[in-house]
Amino acid sequence: MTKVNITKILFVLIALASISGCNSGRYPVLGTAKYADGTPVEGGTVIAEGEVDGKLVSLQANIEADGTFKLGGADPGDGALPGSYRAIIMPVALGDAELAAGKKPSVAGKFTKFETSGIEFTVLEGKTDLNIVVSK
Repeated sequence: MTKVNITKILFVLIALASISGCNSGRYPVLGTAKYADGTPVEGGTVIAEGEVDGKLVSLQANIEADGTFKLGGADPGDGALPGSYRAIIMPVALGDAELAAGKKPSVAGKFTKFETSGIEFTVLEGKTDLNIVVSK
């Protein structure tokens, strides 16, 4: 084989690997966090944990102003390994002045604990849509 042929073959193999999704085995998890009336949770963090191949894994995402989020583990928004997860929502922290003025967290306390949130989902091959409904 000539040097040109080897270069062409390597180029084709690299291109095929990138097209075929040769990645870390993670799949997109896109979601929304809303209240029962359909208005978005405007900020905070979604945190998820699960067990994959006997190891505890965690994911997280910032909730955007429109209530959307993209979960990630190794990098922001990079998705999740296939498996079963449970999640919580941590609202934006309130300052002393806001608390003194009577302002309450944007999400009910039960959604801030894995034991009580009731938020569970499964990641399979392909995209996972996670739509979370919370109360204040």
